[in-house]
Amino acid sequence: MLALAGAPFLSPSVSAFDYSVSGFIRQEMAYKLNNEENPNTTGGNHFNGKDYLTQGKLLPVPNGTLLTSREDHSTDNDWNVFATKAEVDVSLKFTNNLTGFVKFRGYYQPDVFDGVDKSGFVDGVDGNPDLFGVPNHGKEATYLSLSDNDYMLDIPSLYLDYAKGPLWVRLGQQQIAWGEALFFRVADQANGLDFRRHVIFDFGAEEYADERLAAPGIRASYQMDRNWEVEVFAQMFQPTILPTNYSPYNLIQSGFNMNKGYEEGFDKVDDQINGGIRIQGQNLGEDGSWGVQLFAITRHNPDPLFTLYPSGVPNAAFGHPTLDPEGLGFATQPFIYEPGGRAGTHSPAEWFYNSGVGGVDGLDVINGLINDFAWIKGFAEGSLGLTADANGDYITAQAGGAPTEINGIDFLELFWGAGLAGDGTPEGARAALDNINGGTGLSGLMRVSYASENVFGFGVNHIFYADEGSLLDQLVVRFEASYTPNKKFTNNLRREFIEEDELLASLVFEKYHRFSDSFPATFFIFEYMYRKESDLLGRHLSGLGGTVTKRPGGGEQDRGWHGTVLAFQQPFPGLKWRLDGSFLYDFEGGFLFQPGVRYKPNGDWTIEAFANIIDGNNSSSLGVFDWSDDFSMRITYQF
Repeated sequence: MLALAGAPFLSPSVSAFDYSVSGFIRQEMAYKLNNEENPNTTGGNHFNGKDYLTQGKLLPVPNGTLLTSREDHSTDNDWNVFATKAEVDVSLKFTNNLTGFVKFRGYYQPDVFDGVDKSGFVDGVDGNPDLFGVPNHGKEATYLSLSDNDYMLDIPSLYLDYAKGPLWVRLGQQQIAWGEALFFRVADQANGLDFRRHVIFDFGAEEYADERLAAPGIRASYQMDRNWEVEVFAQMFQPTILPTNYSPYNLIQSGFNMNKGYEEGFDKVDDQINGGIRIQGQNLGEDGSWGVQLFAITRHNPDPLFTLYPSGVPNAAFGHPTLDPEGLGFATQPFIYEPGGRAGTHSPAEWFYNSGVGGVDGLDVINGLINDFAWIKGFAEGSLGLTADANGDYITAQAGGAPTEINGIDFLELFWGAGLAGDGTPEGARAALDNINGGTGLSGLMRVSYASENVFGFGVNHIFYADEGSLLDQLVVRFEASYTPNKKFTNNLRREFIEEDELLASLVFEKYHRFSDSFPATFFIFEYMYRKESDLLGRHLSGLGGTVTKRPGGGEQDRGWHGTVLAFQQPFPGLKWRLDGSFLYDFEGGFLFQPGVRYKPNGDWTIEAFANIIDGNNSSSLGVFDWSDDFSMRITYQF
C-alpha cells in the first residue's frame, strides 16, 4: 500500500534499486537491588497479611470493634526485566529521490515475574501476567503489532522518503521527534510513549527513542531559504501505553479494573488525526549562533484520563432479597465483584495508602462516588443522613487531617457494611463483610478518555563563543516552552475533569569539553524544567502528597513542579570504553541516579551496564517507582 501511495513520486529517470539490511539482537536484564515489590501489584501490596479493625458504629460487634485480616499474597521477584530483543532495519533506495525504511522489532520476556502468588488468580492470571496485550486495536497496542502474554512483535517504522530540492516528504508509520531536552518533553508533543518494557529506565542518553510510539502519518518540510524551514505533519491518533495490570511496572493498583476501559476510550477517537506545524530558523545572526522555532499542534492528548463508571454487571449477592433480588442496583455502580480475594481494598488505611501512591485524593474519590452515582448518594443521604457542605462534599476528614475515619463513620462500614453490601440490615452487612474477608473483594471499574487540546510553543538556542578551550567556548544554551490552554487532567476519578492552562518550560546547557589531550572530549548537559500544573508523569499536582494520615496538597499545585537533570558521557582513548552518568532531581523530594559504563570491543559487540537508584515520596514524580532500584545489563550483537 505504501509503495502504491509513493508511486506519484517516482521519476522516469531511475537508478538501480538498492537495499541494505542491518540490525541487532540484545539480551536485556534488570536485576532488583532490594526486596521491595511494586505496591500497585497484588503481590506487592503493602497490607498483605496485616490485621485491621472496624469501629463497630454500624455493625453489632462485641466491644465495638471487629478484628479482621487481609490474606497474604506476597511475591518475591528477582527481576524487573529479563528479555531478549531483536531489531532488523531494511533501508531501500528506489531512485535518487525516493527511499524507504522498515524496522522490524521483536521482544520476548519469559515467565520470570509473578504479579500474584500462584495459589490463586486474578482475571485469569496464574502467576504469569499478560505483559503486552492492550485492547486498542483488537488486543494490540498499535496498528502494526502482534503480541501474547510474553512476547511482542511490531513494526515501529515503515515509510517512504521523497526529497527533491527544498522539499522533503515522509509517508507511513513513523515517530515524530521535536524538541531537544533529555528526560523532559516540552516541544516533543507529537507522539505518546510505550511504558510496557522498562518504563523510562533504559540508558538516559537514548532519550525516548525506544518508547516513543509510531503511527501512520505524513510529514513534510520545505526549506524556504538557507536559514528558514517550515515543517508540517498529520498523523493518526495513537495513545500512550501504560504497563499492563500485574506486570512489573504496573501503575494501576489491583483494586481497580480496566476491563474494557482502554478499548471503549480508544474507540471514540480511533479515527482522529493529530496535526502540527513548526517554523525553524537556524544559523541566524551575524555569526550564525542563533536559532529559533515556533510550533503549534492540535491533537488528542495521548495520555489517558481516568474516571469511574457503572459496571453494568448485576450481582444478586449485593441486592435486597425483596426490592432488588437480582442485584440490578449494583449494576449502576462503578464496582465489580472480584473472585479470589486478590483485588479490592480491605481497610481504610489500605485505601488511603494506595491513593497516596497513586497520586489521587482518596477522600475526594469517596465524595466523587456520592456525587456521581445516584444509588450511593441516596444511601449517604437517606441511610446515613449525610448532607453536603458548601463545597459539595459529604465526607470530610477529622480534625488534624487524618482521613482514615471520616465524619465519625468507619470507612469499611460505609462502603462494605450497611451500604453497598448485604440486604441493608446489620446482620446482612456483617455477613457480606465476612465474605469479603473470606476471599472476595470489590474493584472499581475505570474507563479512559483522550481529550482534544491545542499546544503552542517556541524555542530559542544560542551558541556562546569564548577563549578557545575555556568552559564557555561553544556552550550551547536551549530554551523551550509550550502552552496548552484548558488542558484536562484526571480529577480523582470523578466524571468532571480538572481543567487548567498548562505551561511547560525547559532550559538546557550542553557542551563538549576536553579536559586532557589524552582523552576524547567529555559531553555535559544540565537541564531545568518547570511545569505549572502537572508532575513529570502528567499527574495533576493537586493529587500528590497524600498518606494514610494526610490528605494531598500543601502548596505543590500553587508553586508548580520543578526538576533538574545533570548528565555526562566520557569516552576513553580508543573509544572501547565510555562512562555515563545522569542524575534527575525532583524538587518535591525524589531523585533518579543512573551511573553506567559501556564497553565496545569491536564493531559487532557492545556490553552496557548501569544502575537505577530511585528514591521518592508521594509528593514526587518518582515516588511510584521508589521500590524499583535495579542493576541493568545489555549485551548486544550487531549485524
